[in-house]
Amino acid sequence: MLDTFVFLLYNLVVIMNIYDYSELFSIYKGLLTEKQKDVFSLHIECDLSLGEISELKNISRQGVSDTINKTKEILLSYEEKLGLLSKKRQLIKLAEGLSDELKEEINLIIGE
Repeated sequence: MLDTFVFLLYNLVVIMNIYDYSELFSIYKGLLTEKQKDVFSLHIECDLSLGEISELKNISRQGVSDTINKTKEILLSYEEKLGLLSKKRQLIKLAEGLSDELKEEINLIIGE
């Protein structure tokens, strides 16, 4: 029972982590190199394994892993400095209590 709970909790954390990185990627991908964009997109958006990306891009699995980890660091660094995802989430939360018309305007502004 406890093993099942730990397994489910771990998977929830992994899913949330992927979702967060996906959002960070959508916001900051214009600031990444082409290689970082390609590899990270295949990993996060296409859900490809390191081996699959390695074959597609003709680079080592270690190279793929290094690129993904470096890109994650860069995305977190951008978010630390600029806070765009945090601000977006704050706006969405604030919009919950507003009229539908104002919610729609906020969603247009933040790209939802």
